[in-house]
Amino acid sequence: MDAEAEAQVFEHFRQHAKERMVILISHRFSSVRMADKIVLLRHGQVLEEGNHASLMAQNGRYAELFTLQAKGYLPD
Repeated sequence: MDAEAEAQVFEHFRQHAKERMVILISHRFSSVRMADKIVLLRHGQVLEEGNHASLMAQNGRYAELFTLQAKGYLPD
């Protein structure tokens, strides 16, 4: 899926998710960034949980993976 199509799909998802509990499983951190609660699992165990800002502030595994994935979108 190209970037424009992905943006449209997630905007549609956001509109339908309003006022609902939604479980989204994704390896794309940009997809889960908007969540009220993010749970990072490793080997079936909860490694970290919180919202995007709190997880980034913890500077743990979530922040490490988010930064690694975001690097692919930033110029050198």
